[in-house]
Amino acid sequence: MLLTLGKSQIDALFRRQSNSRTMLDDSEFVPLVETILGTFEDAGLDAAGVEQLWDHAYSAYDLACREADPTFSFEENKQLMQSYLVGPRRPALRKKKRRR
Repeated sequence: MLLTLGKSQIDALFRRQSNSRTMLDDSEFVPLVETILGTFEDAGLDAAGVEQLWDHAYSAYDLACREADPTFSFEENKQLMQSYLVGPRRPALRKKKRRR
């Protein structure tokens, strides 16, 4: 049940983000996604379920990025999303391909 609810929350956030009137900058939006996903960890969703939610979020972000610029791969879009994270999932800073 938590997994289904989590995926619904992610889908709702990305639907909201696709609306130019309610769109947030990624530096604000991605930490919001991170916070919401963290609540599912706090609510007791197991590690495998949490990873499924993150995979769902990365896929939704990739889809949104590809609509804007289809030249970037899933992995590049995932790394871009991770660069906006503020918590423990944020990777160490590394050189990344510049966006146009």
